[in-house]
Amino acid sequence: MTKLKNLLPAAAKALLLAVLITTTSSSVSWAEEETGPAFAPPVTKTITPEIGPGIRSNNSNFIVVLDPGHGKTGGHYSGCNFVYNGVTYYEDEITMKIASYTKQYLEQFSNYTVYLTKDSAEVTVPLDQRAAFAASVHADLFVSQHVDSALGNGTVKNAYGVSSMAPRTGRYNNDLALQSQEAASTILKQLNNLGLNNRGLILRDSENGTLFPDGSQADYYAIPRYSQMYGIRGFIIEHGFLNHTSDLTLFLSTEEQYKALGEADAKGIMEYLQKAGKSIFVQTTQTTQTAHNTNSQNEGTVAPPSVSESKGPGAS
Repeated sequence: MTKLKNLLPAAAKALLLAVLITTTSSSVSWAEEETGPAFAPPVTKTITPEIGPGIRSNNSNFIVVLDPGHGKTGGHYSGCNFVYNGVTYYEDEITMKIASYTKQYLEQFSNYTVYLTKDSAEVTVPLDQRAAFAASVHADLFVSQHVDSALGNGTVKNAYGVSSMAPRTGRYNNDLALQSQEAASTILKQLNNLGLNNRGLILRDSENGTLFPDGSQADYYAIPRYSQMYGIRGFIIEHGFLNHTSDLTLFLSTEEQYKALGEADAKGIMEYLQKAGKSIFVQTTQTTQTAHNTNSQNEGTVAPPSVSESKGPGAS
């Protein structure tokens, strides 16, 4: 896989994603679930692959998968956007830049192998496939990088700063969820060092009856939910509010600021992995079979959109 990464051009990499990943039903929505108004497909729509970190992998490097959030869907950027002083700022373009700087920083060190889920802001990858790709390369950490927004142009109380949508502990794959929370918190601290308000972890339960294979309630946000299913440490990092003037002007409007955010993410990733080590979580055949059974029993449980869950102006 590493050799392929070095040889394939950007277009071929996009094709590789489609080949590598077992896709879900054709009814899967491409909407960004993380903080958008539409529910992504529940985990019961996905067959858990019989792979996981540590299986058949002799690579001693730390393997990191970065997911630049959103991208073009139907010819339009699917993330939030905001116009300030005549300039339109798009989440999709910003997250691509942040991810590129994170990758660039990590690759200065020979013990890190870094993948992106895509190579351009013009591309959107379905949510479940991002986590499946991370699992296919045996990721030690899967970080989905986003920018936030809120109704009322950031005037809502506390609608500024960084946060993380992470899996909840106390249920399915509890140890894995705890590791994801610790990794997310480590990155948030690095971002806080830049001067961004740390809003902490956002833990939210499914609201459409989606369950994990053991029957426990699943997480609402797609990235942590699928990460739990695929057996990888995974979560979302929101890098400030695009439509909050202070966050925008101080952290989200210049190339230097995007580089600072990307490098802060990288430092947090390194700090966590150097402390925690490579992932040792391995999905069992029993876990996989349970997931298969759950798929058969709970097909098609997608809830309708809820406008109140919207990211705010410009979000899809």
